[in-house]
Amino acid sequence: MPGALMRAEIDEQPAQWRRFVEQCRPEIDRAVQLIGDAEPSLLHFVARGSSDHAALYGQYLAQTSLGIPSSHSTPSVVTVFDRATRFPATVQIALSQSGASPDLVAAAAAGRRAGVRAISITNDPSSPLALESDVHVALGVGAERSVAATKSYTTELLAQYVLLERLQARSWADIATAVDRLVGVGEAALRAGGAWARAVSETLESQDRALLVGRGFSMASAKEGALKLIETCGLAASGWSSADARHGPIGQLRDGTPVVGFGVGTPGGESTLDLLARGTAMGARAIVIGETDLPGAEAVPVAGMAQLPAVLVPMAEIVPIQLLALELSVRLGRDPDRPVGLTKITETH
Repeated sequence: MPGALMRAEIDEQPAQWRRFVEQCRPEIDRAVQLIGDAEPSLLHFVARGSSDHAALYGQYLAQTSLGIPSSHSTPSVVTVFDRATRFPATVQIALSQSGASPDLVAAAAAGRRAGVRAISITNDPSSPLALESDVHVALGVGAERSVAATKSYTTELLAQYVLLERLQARSWADIATAVDRLVGVGEAALRAGGAWARAVSETLESQDRALLVGRGFSMASAKEGALKLIETCGLAASGWSSADARHGPIGQLRDGTPVVGFGVGTPGGESTLDLLARGTAMGARAIVIGETDLPGAEAVPVAGMAQLPAVLVPMAEIVPIQLLALELSVRLGRDPDRPVGLTKITETH
């Protein structure tokens, strides 16, 4: 049945979050020790695809919680231009579901040659990226057989949250309590998002584009949500900071174009609401993942999400869009488990 794998993997996510926080502790604490010993001036993130969006979340998290500057890798500096980069005191955090993309491995290896200490977060402890690191944190979500990443993406977010919380000396008991709250909201997102996605997919069949926006931690949700709609539905979707979206991307809107807002009620949420208001004035269809009283906007209320700390919201708010991508893809006669032209491991060099 088309989409059966993706549906099962979306549904697994809350249980995977609880399992991760129970099993990751030795690896996370080794990573904490490495960062503490290195006393870095910079955290350097290496990732591609959905993991790249997870790394964007990590960059915001590192800078807001630790005050450490963070940077994003540009693998083509190594793989295309064959140039080495000089780093200050740096810890590299590499994220990949497979841990096998050649350009990520090459970028990580180049950092190691430059004296950078390395942490990897992947779903395969025997992968080349895992072996290219000082400490590996296993996602442990089991085989992700649908090409569209779902449970690996949200668990990558969670892994970074747990790592940064431990770096701030938060106890494992307190982290487990926070994750229990997240699990409850994730289960609510599955219930609310499933009914909403089935209904709204019927009204989006004729649309050829979508704009997804968020600020801060939720900018990762906008980019990841857009990717899910692109790869499963062939929609011309784009994900932006709601601050940047008014500088050009808003021009893609037409009557009925869906504009999806994330992170409303978190820092930066007012900017997102302002962008959605501009969109509705242009005839677009404003959708908020969460609660809103914005005139003309369609809310997807998820019980408990408004009470989550902003840093945990991206793990829950992406679930309804994963479900929408699934339902719309099937309605369009596609198989979201096997998107046209895509494979699980991206062989970028």
